[in-house]
Amino acid sequence: MSTTGRQTARTVGILYQEHSEGAGGLAATLAARMRAEGRTVWQEALLKREVQVSDHLVGTDIVLVLGGDGSLLSAARMCAEAGIPLLGINFGRVGFLTELEPAEVDQKLPLYLNGDYWLDERAMLQAEVELGREHHQFIALNDMVVVRGAAPRVIRIKVWLDSHYYNTTVADGIIVSTATGSTAYNLAAGGPILHPQVRSSVLTPIAPHLAAARSLILEPNAITTLELQTGSDGAILSADGQLNLTLSAGAQVLIRGSQFVTRFLRRRPPTYFYRILSAKLQDNV
Repeated sequence: MSTTGRQTARTVGILYQEHSEGAGGLAATLAARMRAEGRTVWQEALLKREVQVSDHLVGTDIVLVLGGDGSLLSAARMCAEAGIPLLGINFGRVGFLTELEPAEVDQKLPLYLNGDYWLDERAMLQAEVELGREHHQFIALNDMVVVRGAAPRVIRIKVWLDSHYYNTTVADGIIVSTATGSTAYNLAAGGPILHPQVRSSVLTPIAPHLAAARSLILEPNAITTLELQTGSDGAILSADGQLNLTLSAGAQVLIRGSQFVTRFLRRRPPTYFYRILSAKLQDNV
């Protein structure tokens, strides 16, 4: 879904990837410039761990993310519940999710800050796991993956779709991907590419034992349950490849669409997805 934005940003957050050369310097420059314009600005470095920005989010209009797609995935999980839109400035390699290159910031950033943009809303996933007395819950913009651990052997996963037994997959793992994540691990595993506005998710096995195992596009409200079978201890549930939880045999992972969405600021036309997709796929030929 897309909506048109008209809000002038008075309070701006900046999240920058500390290990990306130039990101910290640009963050400091932008913060000083926006404060001189009378805006309120906060900034935090994105480390390997998730930073805690909840105290900053109240009243924030826009968060600028200086990094690559991985940085935007982290920021999406932090900001989704508060509904704060993100503007990605690319300091990474792929840049499927980012909007601006660093060289464009001086000329184009003021347009976004003054409300000249549209909102690109992306579906997210939620996963829940009960481990003994502990309840774990994650959200993700790209995907939820149940994958084998360090042991070099396949795992067995029973799959239910809306409480209907679907199959038992013998593979390195299973990906449940959003449309946004369909160009990430899902694509590498042979899954289909979905337009980012599609609300469906994709179920894709990773290196399945049986060649007949195929991806399945699920309806938007589908609930997927993955249960690890005997001999699958040490498997891992991974949210966006960044938050990881070790599972044991018998564990059940329930995955559904999240009530939250990620909002990106855009000025590029919606058809820009096809252009960047074509360019990125050609880069890998």
